[in-house]
Amino acid sequence: MKKNLKASQVGIRTLREMPSGADNATHAWLLRGGFLYQHSSGIYCFTALMYRVEQKLSEIIADEITEEGGSHIRLPILQSAELWKETGRWGVYKHAKLMFQFEDRKGRDFGLSPTAEEACCDLAKHMITSAAQLPLNLFQQNMKFRDELRPRSGLLRSREFIMMDAYSFDIDDAGLDVSYRRMRKAYHAIFSKIGMRYITVEADSGAIGGAMSEEFMSISEIGEDTLLFNDGYAANVERARSTPTEPVRIADGEMEIVDTPDANTIEKVARHMGISPTAFIKSMVFELLHEDRKEPVLVLIRGDYSVNPIKLANHFGALEAEPASPETVEAVTGSKPGWVGPIGLKGEIRTIADESLKGLTSLASGCGQAGRHANRVCPGRDFPLPDFVDLRTAREGEIAPNGKPLETCKGIEVGHVFKLGDKYSKALNAGVTDSTQTFRHFQMGCYGIGTTRVISALIDQNCDDEKGIVWPLLVAPFHVHIVPLKADLMAAAEALGADLALAGVESLVDDRKGTAGALLKDTDIIGLPLRIIVGRDFQDGNVEFLNRIDGDKGLVARDAIVAKIAGLLGQAEHEAEVRKANAIAGQ
Repeated sequence: MKKNLKASQVGIRTLREMPSGADNATHAWLLRGGFLYQHSSGIYCFTALMYRVEQKLSEIIADEITEEGGSHIRLPILQSAELWKETGRWGVYKHAKLMFQFEDRKGRDFGLSPTAEEACCDLAKHMITSAAQLPLNLFQQNMKFRDELRPRSGLLRSREFIMMDAYSFDIDDAGLDVSYRRMRKAYHAIFSKIGMRYITVEADSGAIGGAMSEEFMSISEIGEDTLLFNDGYAANVERARSTPTEPVRIADGEMEIVDTPDANTIEKVARHMGISPTAFIKSMVFELLHEDRKEPVLVLIRGDYSVNPIKLANHFGALEAEPASPETVEAVTGSKPGWVGPIGLKGEIRTIADESLKGLTSLASGCGQAGRHANRVCPGRDFPLPDFVDLRTAREGEIAPNGKPLETCKGIEVGHVFKLGDKYSKALNAGVTDSTQTFRHFQMGCYGIGTTRVISALIDQNCDDEKGIVWPLLVAPFHVHIVPLKADLMAAAEALGADLALAGVESLVDDRKGTAGALLKDTDIIGLPLRIIVGRDFQDGNVEFLNRIDGDKGLVARDAIVAKIAGLLGQAEHEAEVRKANAIAGQ
């Protein structure tokens, strides 16, 4: 990458005002600074400034993964449906409407890759012919596509994005453990090196599947994910576990049916009966969506809690779980919504209970009769005891598995690591013969970093709401913005840029026409971390310097400025390596 360029070569166009269509400040500053141009909903053009950021970040990612044994490849974006159908995911993505799927002129099904487990596993199947070739870790940095229902937040939820995806292949679980740990190490190195504030959390594997997965989350108020954490435990709300709070119990006794007119919600019934919602069985009918069918299920949970649909779907191995329609509820229970309960069911329906009800002996519930509820219901006595499973959405303040209370925050998912096991290799019959002449399916790991999401997350953490982006030195499009305030100082600015290039510093020489005020305003909006103004003080051998990262500013001798900036860059690179080392040591 060239060390210095003129602004006229880069094609800079900033906006005077914040764009009205942006979802958040990060998105707005990328548009206002001329880094992005929206081509269509969720689809963006990268300008030269943005391309340089993406290339620098991609290089850091590639270096760290290569250091941990990764081999850089390129997989097709346009993928045949055949492999996806073999693994069963063609239907999954078709149902979710996330994959751009279509037929070619010969009627064959293809899709634009949202991820590449099938393609990479098939490649490994043909590449690896001996166990001696294992372990192998293949990674790419490529475009991905996702047909988002509501693209939003700029690069955080787009339909076209750049992602690093890696796939490890081992012969057994022990090998997979090693590969998984090495990739986690690379992730900590990457995010620490670029100065991101992040945490790792237990996560749901989603449509990709696998026995274990963790997300790397950038802490952010604009994040779409809710995280629950404490010192020693962290999980996405989709996976978080906690101990239910102690309920307010009802005295034991014989079950009775009581009138509850006009009370068809937990809160109304609890008030009418003079009990706590914690002493109530909330009964909800969900539909489990499988590839070939829908299955209703009755979920019982304590009245003050909510069912987590992802936990429910995962327990039954379904694609999705969604609340049933009123018509379905009545058809499978014989009762209208609001009066459903484990008592008085008119039909056969699979029933499961959340662990929040486990051990409770006297509860209120619906009884299948409009305007009436059952009191002092005892599971196992008054209705068959169901299986108890963790189906509940954990909450702030509850006690985590490590015995400490949970806190909550918002986060942006920037990386995800999975242990896939043989989910894909078995479906595609991919593997090798071991030393005992036994065929073994590959034990796979899958690892993704949303490169463009990382860029947004970095801006979110390095943004001045009043002035704009402040790019970290390691990923900034250029390190220094050089602004000559008069045309006759352009030669001096270019000479300074050339000297900086010899010292390994990238500079943008602003040769555009415009007033000094407009040019300096643009330097704030574009956000290069260091700024040099070549102005009236140059006749005395000085330039005006500003470090936007720490606020340091003042006059610096022309003869000393190159060494000063080279020193700052060297210091930033050293600090990045220290952060990396500390992060790895802490794992």
